[in-house]
Amino acid sequence: MSGYKSLLSILMFLFVFPIFAQNHWDNYIHEKNEGSTYLIFGDNVNLRESNNINSKVLKKLSIGDSVKILSKTNQILEQNSVKEYWYKIQSEKDIGYVWGGLLSDYSFEWNDKTILARNLGIRLGKLELKLIQNNQLISNGSWDVGPMSNEGWNHTIYQPTSFAPAPVAVFGIRYLIFSEIEYGYTNEQIFTIDKDLKFVPQFSWNPGACDPPSCAETWLIFPNENLPTDKRINRKLTKGKPNTIIELTHSFDVDDESSHEYFQSEYNWDGTIFQKKGK
Repeated sequence: MSGYKSLLSILMFLFVFPIFAQNHWDNYIHEKNEGSTYLIFGDNVNLRESNNINSKVLKKLSIGDSVKILSKTNQILEQNSVKEYWYKIQSEKDIGYVWGGLLSDYSFEWNDKTILARNLGIRLGKLELKLIQNNQLISNGSWDVGPMSNEGWNHTIYQPTSFAPAPVAVFGIRYLIFSEIEYGYTNEQIFTIDKDLKFVPQFSWNPGACDPPSCAETWLIFPNENLPTDKRINRKLTKGKPNTIIELTHSFDVDDESSHEYFQSEYNWDGTIFQKKGK
């Protein structure tokens, strides 16, 4: 199988086959990790005496407040098509219960602000983000991304001054998407933040995936960056271009060491969005 056909095969499995398959993630409810610290995603959240919505309120929690997960209960609540467990948590000296849908699943600092991320579950297949500062919401939004796991969260803050006119911020957030290929694959969604501090979704990319013998790996090359030559995999030098993100995908056959093919796309920055140009 040629490298290009291998790449097409992988993409078909990633984005088409799961639609028709009996999905192994249908009954998945993502969980928070016991002993870990999370930030409150909702606002004016009730810390309750027990794990139900009718129990006594011990205190109010604000968006961005830090809490520690003590344990996961067996109690599940579904609201607005989002199904999550209740958790026993600690907030400063207070211990009580909060529904998991009111907690962020991931968060990171950007300048003097914080970005909160929330997995809206298998049924909705959405990623929700909030930008906050000093326990105040600045902006938020949600986007269709597919069936997400709570494993593999990560982020990268890129250099906005690589582009002109420069956006306020450029960052990528990574998460695991369920699929029939080796259980799941990592996806990164690129966002910019505009002058009004609004999230602007750009494009998503997959750093790598395998459905042996066909495999693929991908790199992003930003302006003023170079991806060096790698003779082992027949990769040529790729130089960054002004106002452009280059996406270079290497497809190969694990059973054929001579099988290497490359496909390149370019995302040209127009001051608002990255326009895709295929090659």
